[in-house]
Amino acid sequence: MFWIPDDVTRWVKMQLPWFIDEWDSLFWQKVAGFATSVCLGWYIFHKVLRNKKLHDRIQQKQDKVRKSCQDLVERLRTEGLTVPHRERILSLSLAELQAQLQSGQLKCMEVLRAYQSKAMEMNEKLNCVVEPLIEAEDQAAKLDRQRGKKGPLHGVPISVKEAFYVKGYDCTAGMQHFIHKPVDHDAPYIQVLKSQGAIPFVRTNIPQTMMTFDSSNPIYGETLNPHDLSRSPGGSSSGEGALIASGGSCLGLGSDIGGSIRIPSHMCGVCGLKPTVERLGISGMFPLGGGQTLVKVAAGPMARDVDSLMMCMKALLVPALSSAWPLMQIVPFDTEIYESRKSLRIGYFKSNGFLEPVPAVERGVDMAVAALKKRGHTVVKFEPPRVRYMFNDLFAKAVFGDGGAETNSYLDKDVLDPCCRLGYYVFKLPYPLKMILSLLVQLIDADAAKTVRLRQLTVPQWFKLAEDIEAYKLEFLAAMTKQKLDVILSPTMPLPAIPLGKADESTASVTYTTLYNVLNFPAGSLPVTKVIEEDEKKLEEVYPTNTIHEKLTKKMSKGTVGLPVSVQCAARPFQEELVLRVMKDIEQEVKYK
Repeated sequence: MFWIPDDVTRWVKMQLPWFIDEWDSLFWQKVAGFATSVCLGWYIFHKVLRNKKLHDRIQQKQDKVRKSCQDLVERLRTEGLTVPHRERILSLSLAELQAQLQSGQLKCMEVLRAYQSKAMEMNEKLNCVVEPLIEAEDQAAKLDRQRGKKGPLHGVPISVKEAFYVKGYDCTAGMQHFIHKPVDHDAPYIQVLKSQGAIPFVRTNIPQTMMTFDSSNPIYGETLNPHDLSRSPGGSSSGEGALIASGGSCLGLGSDIGGSIRIPSHMCGVCGLKPTVERLGISGMFPLGGGQTLVKVAAGPMARDVDSLMMCMKALLVPALSSAWPLMQIVPFDTEIYESRKSLRIGYFKSNGFLEPVPAVERGVDMAVAALKKRGHTVVKFEPPRVRYMFNDLFAKAVFGDGGAETNSYLDKDVLDPCCRLGYYVFKLPYPLKMILSLLVQLIDADAAKTVRLRQLTVPQWFKLAEDIEAYKLEFLAAMTKQKLDVILSPTMPLPAIPLGKADESTASVTYTTLYNVLNFPAGSLPVTKVIEEDEKKLEEVYPTNTIHEKLTKKMSKGTVGLPVSVQCAARPFQEELVLRVMKDIEQEVKYK
């Protein structure tokens, strides 16, 4: 404690007699109060100033992208197409569009204008586009002047998730720390797609950090579901799902570490493929969690139909991809497998043993099973091993192996989006408090209690986790081999699109998608039906409410008539062609509209 000499004390008492009787207590109380007020005032001032700087920085970015969209809309008013011509172009499938671009029946600029116009129109309603890519028009004009052989995606406009590097643009993942830091190169996927003739024309929205399947961030706002504006489009490839479903894009590029391609595909009613990680590589994406190597993020296509996914994969799997990223070993797309009519042995499950699917989802799987049997495939029941263990003890521990340290280091200096708040504050808690909280949560939800207890792993724990994941992969493969299975069919999600902002209440639902991230299996999602009145009636009558997860699922699944329902197909690593082939067989039989 700071010491004051006696002679100073006596002098002060002589000069300030009103303190004589209460010198030892009152004086120091006033000093402490004053010091506390100064410190508190400085803290508040600093926080207000910091928040103002954050909001100013975000506002500048918002103004910039808003102006970019407005400028494009203005150009389209004078340089756009007639409505009938635009609608004719938009009505074409990607295969039909490709044929007319190859023959010269359509010009690249015409097609680009059609999709720019539709994308801006849908963005007004859904907030799915981050910003248009201004160089797209130069690329289209250049391609229209081109003579000689055309690339397989010549003139095809593609939308790109904000997570991918595009030269000259920020890659933020919805976090202000990365504003005004444009990247200096295109991602390898973008480089290859451009070399194949494709035209990246817009970037699409994502949730903050992309570690949630919600659809909002403080920079670009919240994306809505085109089928129901009160519902989420899913995430983290939120904008891709919404834009493709609403007709504003015919082909897009997403990423997936826990379902981020397949969940928005399911909720928006489009097709999506999460490849084996090593099939396309991981370079040129937002780097959050890049050092985590046990459950990696995968890049993959999203589109309106399965053939479009195939065309994109075929265009990407060329030597140019290896040139753009030398660590890649290209395995070319095998068209023979995709077009084969050989009968397959397919295992299916409706429930993964963690969370029961709602009646609409069960009916969707039944439709897919019937379609595959009609195509001559053998379809048998399959029980995925230990899904609860996979999610709680493998996926969550790997993806959050640093105890949320990297994510929180950015969010500490950011405006916190509601979709990230719960995770942020839980990870900020000291471990003793986490243990106390987990005991309370345990009374309601034992699985959530395990999530609360997540902490930074030690090196020996990380090594053990790596061994456990490897053992689980072998266990799952052994189960497939025992039944001689080529492909697994299952729900993509156990319920339709959830209400906006409710991802935290539906964490158990991602056990259907995270399974294939842990296994590193290629997995694709395609829509097969929509929720009907009979499904809602069965939901009320037969859906169980034994657990907190089931109660929340039942609540969120009410009022979903008309929303899309998808199924998921998965196969062993590097069997993307087989996955797409089975998806195509289902698509041709169910004829989803």
